[in-house]
Amino acid sequence: MARAVGRLDDTIEQLEKLHKVAHDIFDAHIDDIRRQNPGVPWSTLKTCEIATPAGSSMDIVKGLKILREKFTGEPYPDKETK
Repeated sequence: MARAVGRLDDTIEQLEKLHKVAHDIFDAHIDDIRRQNPGVPWSTLKTCEIATPAGSSMDIVKGLKILREKFTGEPYPDKETK
């Protein structure tokens, strides 16, 4: 079980970092579009350009944290990723 928990911890950390990178990319894209459409709210552009086309899906990181907590009986020790 300890090996599985270690793998979960590594995977969670990697996904959190990738999640941040992905959102930075999304945000830069929306900033570019916003310069071309200054009257449209930023959140509306993000919804139309990314959120709606991507569809809703399970939060993988949260799902892995829940699974880890079930394995260990303890919550994942959240670390702020930068």
